[in-house]
Amino acid sequence: MNKAVFFDRDGTLLIELGYLTHPSRVAPYHFAAEALRMARDHGYLLIAVTNQSAIARGYLSEADLAVIHRRMQDIFGEARAELDAIYYCPHHPDGTVRAYRKKCDCRKPGIELGVQAARKFDIDLKGSFLIGDKETDLLFGSGLGMTTCLVRTGLGAPEEERLGGEGLKDSMVFDNVLDAVKWITREDGCSR
Repeated sequence: MNKAVFFDRDGTLLIELGYLTHPSRVAPYHFAAEALRMARDHGYLLIAVTNQSAIARGYLSEADLAVIHRRMQDIFGEARAELDAIYYCPHHPDGTVRAYRKKCDCRKPGIELGVQAARKFDIDLKGSFLIGDKETDLLFGSGLGMTTCLVRTGLGAPEEERLGGEGLKDSMVFDNVLDAVKWITREDGCSR
């Protein structure tokens, strides 16, 4: 079986800009490509999982999102850090676009997208990791049996404060995705 690092997109790999609706606004953190490369070099598959309620809200289409993700992959590809897959949920219970207005199992913290990725890539979820900046990311990862890492970028610092010690008891906390990957791969010199 394969091992993977699952990454949230906005606030973890990309600078949190609110609803990302145009490829010109794709802005990776300056350390994101290095984190992806390091994880790949240590044998991990790179999987992004992202909630994209902007589709349900009518701010962009799935075709628009595909262009945004292609731009993101191009940027990471130039740095030899392209993701193996990107999974997204276009739904939201309060969406204005009827086709996407629903409660679903693929919207994090639901685990359906992780189940799909594990099936497609033969991933050992218990030997894999989730890195994100929101409680929903952590719940997604823990729901799949992964080790979870909260990063302080994006919405992570307020989430850390809100969740407090007990709310984070099963998660590691890092300043950013690169620090998390260094810990995962033991590049930080510390043992897990």
